[in-house]
Amino acid sequence: MSLEQYITCRDNCSLRHVESLAMIGLADRAEVQDCDKRNFKRIILHLVGGLTVTSSCFYYEEVEQSLKIINTYIQIARREGSVGKLTIIEPREEQYRDQ
Repeated sequence: MSLEQYITCRDNCSLRHVESLAMIGLADRAEVQDCDKRNFKRIILHLVGGLTVTSSCFYYEEVEQSLKIINTYIQIARREGSVGKLTIIEPREEQYRDQ
């Protein structure tokens, strides 16, 4: 089963969504891009499988804070050797019948 189907937002996402992808070890790197509106920027998050997720445009101070959080998560994942090692466990059929 592909992890991509579980990524619910790929463009114009919230900063929380982008941070959460980094938190679970899917982020390879992040960069900032200017938006059309002055002092507004977005985060472009590159995931380990090659997929790219972009945030909506937010005031630059919010983006800078999120970028610090994302980079911290990336550093932790690299240090722990857990980058891209999220495993999805499929429930067995009998688990659904018991509920």
